[in-house]
Amino acid sequence: MIRELEKYSKKMYVNKGQTIYQTGDPINTVYFLSHGLVKLAEDGEDGQPVTIVLLQEGEMFGFLDRLNNHSEHTQYSVALTDCSLLSYPVDVLLEHLDKLSAIEKALFYSLVRQLAEAKQLVYVHSKMTVPERISWFLIRLAKMENGVATISIPLTHEEISYMVGCSRQKVTTYLSKWKKEGIIQYDRGYIQLVDVDQLR
Repeated sequence: MIRELEKYSKKMYVNKGQTIYQTGDPINTVYFLSHGLVKLAEDGEDGQPVTIVLLQEGEMFGFLDRLNNHSEHTQYSVALTDCSLLSYPVDVLLEHLDKLSAIEKALFYSLVRQLAEAKQLVYVHSKMTVPERISWFLIRLAKMENGVATISIPLTHEEISYMVGCSRQKVTTYLSKWKKEGIIQYDRGYIQLVDVDQLR
């Protein structure tokens, strides 16, 4: 596939420390890293940067946000060394993806979704406090049922603790506190988010 795309590409050279694209830039270009090291990062609410992934030779980047229905980049990329890149229009990549079989497309987009979730977890674990991580996880899983945000899949406090990176005791403490305050209701097999705004 890379060889096919080369005829549409342009060679780029960027210096160490140079930004390749910024958060908020339109997603028009896909990059193939021929040589060097690039980081993808985003800024937290406190203004501190969070490195999401380090990219090495032979990797492609700059397109995942587009495949997750964003028209602008949600993170930025910076060259950590002098780099050589191939750049080409994102529409060329999308045209090639359209030619995949149904099974190949399902596999590809499943991987894209998993990568997006992994990226989000990096931010959550590095920037959020324990109660913020627990509330984020609950809101993320909830679906509206009879007008109430509800988690109907059976999750133990221990399993939640594994997902948000804290002890089971911490999960129990905060869930019990929120239940006492009327923010959530829970029983075996479900959790209802009575007041989602209080959890945000």
